[in-house]
Amino acid sequence: MQTSPAALPPASQRVQGLLSGRLHEPWSVFRLAWTLGLSSRTLHRLVRRELGQSPMQLLRRARLSEARSRLETPRPGGTVTRVAMDCGFAHLGRFSQEYARQFGESP
Repeated sequence: MQTSPAALPPASQRVQGLLSGRLHEPWSVFRLAWTLGLSSRTLHRLVRRELGQSPMQLLRRARLSEARSRLETPRPGGTVTRVAMDCGFAHLGRFSQEYARQFGESP
């Protein structure tokens, strides 16, 4: 379950706002920090303190949640491969493993 953006601390709101709708982009901690106008170290510290996870864990969970949402409401012509790619997963085997670990079922 995702937390309402309004209930999050300011830095977390900025991170989630940036990622919203842009999960498919090739994010790295450096690029995310630079885009937000923070150092990588500050980004790590803020996200860890406010959400209890690393920025990349936050990104991976957001991508998995979006993939699950899309798979639960399939579109015509939509495949697991298409959903995974649209959500930023380039390695399909890793996507399948992470999805199963997160949700207890195969995509």
